[in-house]
Amino acid sequence: MYGYCGRLLHVNLTRDRIATLNLDLSLVRPFLGGAGLGCRILYNMIGPDTDPLGPENPLLLLTGPFTGTAVPAGSRAVFCARSPQTGLLGYSVFGGHLGADLKFAGYDGVIITGRASRPSYIFIDDSTVEVRDATSLWGKDTATVWDILKEETGLRRAGVARIGPAGERLIKYANVMVDHHRAAGRTGMGAVMGSKQLKAIVVHGSHRSVDVANADALLEYAQRLNEDKAETPPYQLYSEVGSAGFTETALELWGSMPVAYYTEGEFDGGSISGTTVRDTILVGRTSCYRCPIACGRVIEVKEGKYATGRFAGPEYEVTGTMGTLIKNSNLEALAFINRQMDLYGIDTITAGNTIAFAYYLYNTGRASADDLDGITPEWGDPGPAIEFIDRIVRREGIGAVMAEGSLALGERFGVPELAAQVHGLELAQHDPRAFSGMTIAYATGPRGACHMSADMYPVQMGLEDEEWGLVSTDRFGNEADVAARLQDLRCVTNSLLMCHFYPILSVELVDMLRLVTGWDYTLDEIRETGERIFTLMRLLNLRLGYNPRDEGLPKIVLQPLEGPTEGYVPDVEEQLNTWYRYRGWDRASGQPSEKRVRELGLTPAELDQPVVRLEE
Repeated sequence: MYGYCGRLLHVNLTRDRIATLNLDLSLVRPFLGGAGLGCRILYNMIGPDTDPLGPENPLLLLTGPFTGTAVPAGSRAVFCARSPQTGLLGYSVFGGHLGADLKFAGYDGVIITGRASRPSYIFIDDSTVEVRDATSLWGKDTATVWDILKEETGLRRAGVARIGPAGERLIKYANVMVDHHRAAGRTGMGAVMGSKQLKAIVVHGSHRSVDVANADALLEYAQRLNEDKAETPPYQLYSEVGSAGFTETALELWGSMPVAYYTEGEFDGGSISGTTVRDTILVGRTSCYRCPIACGRVIEVKEGKYATGRFAGPEYEVTGTMGTLIKNSNLEALAFINRQMDLYGIDTITAGNTIAFAYYLYNTGRASADDLDGITPEWGDPGPAIEFIDRIVRREGIGAVMAEGSLALGERFGVPELAAQVHGLELAQHDPRAFSGMTIAYATGPRGACHMSADMYPVQMGLEDEEWGLVSTDRFGNEADVAARLQDLRCVTNSLLMCHFYPILSVELVDMLRLVTGWDYTLDEIRETGERIFTLMRLLNLRLGYNPRDEGLPKIVLQPLEGPTEGYVPDVEEQLNTWYRYRGWDRASGQPSEKRVRELGLTPAELDQPVVRLEE
């Protein structure tokens, strides 16, 4: 058995019972691990009547075959559950070292069911697994919890996933903070933890390696890859200036970073870019386990009203949502806002979008200061954003509406069509008017408007993978078929659990998967595996209430802009028609074809067989 431990933990919080389950690897191979395996397990555990915030909604913490191995940037993990934010499949991939720690403890994942009778945390130290009292941690922020648990357990190297006050108060887009300020940010997994009165998960494993089929060859391959990739622009960008290093290029060359809540095409973002972070407030860097890039920024604003202490620096997405999206050019304020969101434990994309929507409503006269608790969110002023964050987490005044997301805020003011969301999940900071392929990524993504299920922007910038069919000829063209192929590839990487920042090619993925597992994978099998996982995600979402009539883009991003996007607006219907023809699915119902479902091994009879059987 290589690349896997072959065991899952089941923690029943209601009954305070812990069991170890054997994992049948013949059932795992078609779904690999991570998000793919999570979807397969959830298919037998949730349905349309499952309350996302009820004890019946299981929370899965899963690794993949790459996690804990020498695969570069391959030690990620994922939380999966029914999303309280969208009602659909929820999953959020994260970095740090917790995933590797779980494998080192001897487990491929944890299935958490029920609800604890009091605030609790799960403690895993090799074969010692306990549910411990966390009453003293309830109400504390994510950084404080990290420090206390390190001290309380005596395990300085343990991986720690924890929620903040936002998760406790069931903010629907609460996140889970992991290790050194990595985040399982999207789809509200922190709210699911909070609904279970689960404050944290602490994991320590003493066996600091994972058995692979050919360890020497894998290490040699990884070292060769790192040497090669270190010369590529993405590697150098993320390493030298972090993901926010893309800010100026995105604004000036591509017009892909949205401005003034998606209504303006140009903004001078130099003062908040990753380059400026490096030159002013950067004091260190952090890296996930086995990642040579080290994109994490450590910053420090030493004094003034925006003092942060040593903390994680702003990455690209929050630089957009709390920078350009509200026309904020104050870097210290941006760093402080990012810190507050992380301490409270809320998704910077959804929270930032929702707050920026309030700015837009105010500045266009759709909402008054009286409507917004006396707050006057003028463009460029970061102060109101900080006030909104506090109100959201306390569910106070207008914050109670904003805690439900941007769609709820739009409905409050009679303009839901202007909320920048699809299926209840807010857009990431990659405008589809700059890269047409993001239309399909947002419109048909399994999680909603998600950039990490099909990050078409680098493909349309020229970072291609010919073997997988990821070739772009026009960033304003209808490349919906290319986006579909990328969706399948991202199902693979989100299941193997490899960071998308590492510029890997599909043939290299297959090579490493063979070296890890010893299985005779081919590129065609992996291509079909990606399609199988994406198709399963659609089948599960249809059961949960997914409506293909909601596939599209919000009105706010269907207006032409001056600047680098050259007035382009994607033809959504044309792209959806192309996408459905490519997949061979029914456009009206959103259903995959029966023939392809059968060929992929996803018939009802096959899916009715659970991958794992839980003990009562």
